[in-house]
Amino acid sequence: MRFIRKIAVMSLPLATALVSSTAAYADPCASLSSCAQQQVQQGVENTRNAVKTDANQFSSNLKNAGQSVQDQAKERWNNASEETRKKWAAQGDKLTKAEQNAKDKWNNASEETRKKWAAQGDKLTKAEQNAKDKWNNASEETRKKWAAQGDKLTKVEQNAKDKWNNASEETRKKWAAQGDKLTKAEQNAKDKWNNASEETRKKWAAQGDKLTKAEQNAKDKWNNASEETRKKWEAQRDSVTNAGKTAQDKWNNAGQNVKNAWKNQKDRINSDWKDATTLPKL
Repeated sequence: MRFIRKIAVMSLPLATALVSSTAAYADPCASLSSCAQQQVQQGVENTRNAVKTDANQFSSNLKNAGQSVQDQAKERWNNASEETRKKWAAQGDKLTKAEQNAKDKWNNASEETRKKWAAQGDKLTKAEQNAKDKWNNASEETRKKWAAQGDKLTKVEQNAKDKWNNASEETRKKWAAQGDKLTKAEQNAKDKWNNASEETRKKWAAQGDKLTKAEQNAKDKWNNASEETRKKWEAQRDSVTNAGKTAQDKWNNAGQNVKNAWKNQKDRINSDWKDATTLPKL
């Protein structure tokens, strides 16, 4: 019995050391479920940190881009002349006024007129969708043809800009006066419409529908024509365009005396025609 007690007493420190050693070097997870939970929490935390880092980076890039655009605008404004600044300010006021006028026009419009405008907006949206579908369903050859036409229009626009930039101040004022004249004519047409009676408007609308129908018929005629017929029509159009350009060049290259002679001849013909078509007073 004493021998057993002695062995037990001697074994107690050894057991205590083993337990302490096991506790010191054991896995931090107390169980499999707690380990899994810790790993999930750690993964969520890592993902959260990654998303936060990406969001901060995106926000920083967006802020830097906005700041860059703002700095460029400020630099452009600072380098602009006083005349250019006044022009930009006037354009901004014009846009603001146009926006306000559009809002007032909508608010003062009747329910029937609003529905009509909404239908027109839906029509434009549908036309845009049809254009997209037409592009998607077109062949590669047709797309290239349309792209070439777009490049041609872009080139014409660029030529117009170059022509304006290379023109003299006097020529620019002349073109600006012509633009003002067109704007005034457009305003007069709007005033004429607003002051017209309902019957007159219906008459004009019928004429517009007639023109739209004629335009649609022309488009259908072009779409249904053969390639040979289209080339023939294009040749005729180019012939008329070249004739007009030749006449314009001839006029531009003519001397002032020749221009005055042509103008006098034109005035004389108009005067003779007026005399021939005017009845004498009794």
